[in-house]
Amino acid sequence: MQKGRTIIVGAGGFGRELIAWAEDCHNAGLLAPIAGLVDDNLRAMDGFSYPVGLLSSIAEFVPEPGDQLLMAIGTPAIKQRVSELLGGRGGNFVTLIHPTAVVARSARVSDGTILCPLSLVSADAVLGRLCAVNALSSIGHDVQVGAFSTLSAHVDLTGAVSVGEGVMIGTGAKLLPRVKIGNGAKIGAGAVVYRSVLAGRTVFAAPAKTLPQSSR
Repeated sequence: MQKGRTIIVGAGGFGRELIAWAEDCHNAGLLAPIAGLVDDNLRAMDGFSYPVGLLSSIAEFVPEPGDQLLMAIGTPAIKQRVSELLGGRGGNFVTLIHPTAVVARSARVSDGTILCPLSLVSADAVLGRLCAVNALSSIGHDVQVGAFSTLSAHVDLTGAVSVGEGVMIGTGAKLLPRVKIGNGAKIGAGAVVYRSVLAGRTVFAAPAKTLPQSSR
C-alpha cells in the first residue's frame, strides 16, 4: 500500500466522483488513503454524506511532504492556475488510472492525469500533464492531447487526432481522424467534429428540437 495521504483538489461533482475512484485505486495498492478534499467553496460538501470531507480552502492549503494531490477541477484555465499555485508550495499532482481503464503499453500518460473508469488510451497515444479523461471516453491510436485538457464522459477521439493545451471537450463529442484542435478551444456536448478547429474557438452541435405534434 502507498504511504502518505491522497488529497482531492476540487470538491465539485468531479471531486465527489473521484472519492470513489481514488478508493478503488487505494484498494488496488495504487494510491495512499484519501484524507479529504480542498476547495475555495467551503460549503461545497454541505448536504452530502461521504467518508471524507473538506480539509481547507485551496487558497490556504499547504501540502505536507508525501501528499499525493489529485486534480478534480475540470475547467482548464482554473486547473492550470491551481496547479501552479499548489505546485509552488511543493504540491505533487499524481496520476490516477482506475483499475478498469485500459492503457496500451505504447501509450504515454503524463503526471497528474486522471483516467476514470472504463476509459481507453490506445496505441502510441500521448497525454500531457493534468489531463482528465472521464468515464467511458476513448482515445484512439496516435492521438495527442495537450496539458490541462478535459474530456467529459463518452468522448471519442479517433485515430491521429491532435488536441491542444487547455481544451474542453463536452460529453459525447466525437472527433474524426486527423482533426486538429487548437489551444484553448471548446467542443460542445454531442458535437461531431470533422474539420480542424482554430485556437480559442468554440464549436457546438445543433441542439435537439421539438417536433410538431400530430394533427390526428
